[in-house]
Amino acid sequence: MSENAALLGTIANARPGLEMTVEHVLTLPELCPATRNPKPGSTLTLSYVGGERLLELFSLDTYVDAFVGHPVVRDMEFFVQTVAQDAADALGCPVTAAADVSYHRLRQGQRITVRALPMAAATAGTLPE
Repeated sequence: MSENAALLGTIANARPGLEMTVEHVLTLPELCPATRNPKPGSTLTLSYVGGERLLELFSLDTYVDAFVGHPVVRDMEFFVQTVAQDAADALGCPVTAAADVSYHRLRQGQRITVRALPMAAATAGTLPE
């Protein structure tokens, strides 16, 4: 769990008995003040099956903004891993985080996909499928 995880809020799902897949598509801010990466248009998509709890939209924006200029989470791979794990832990269900990232001063981009399981389930040996 990252130190920013406490910023990630959830809300009650009004109809948890209905099958629902949730996708949050976030436009990424400039996370590194030195390189100004990622470039505008870069996105992060969080996907999960809606259960008892859902990610709260405003706190999700605040949470991602807390990584701007972060002293430890500095590369995009680690960022996507961290966000996926924090979201899975907050929701108590598997979360897939997929980033589509463009960079300044490079002739390449990245697609990074991470599937995270809640740490409580992983520790207890009760991993959901």
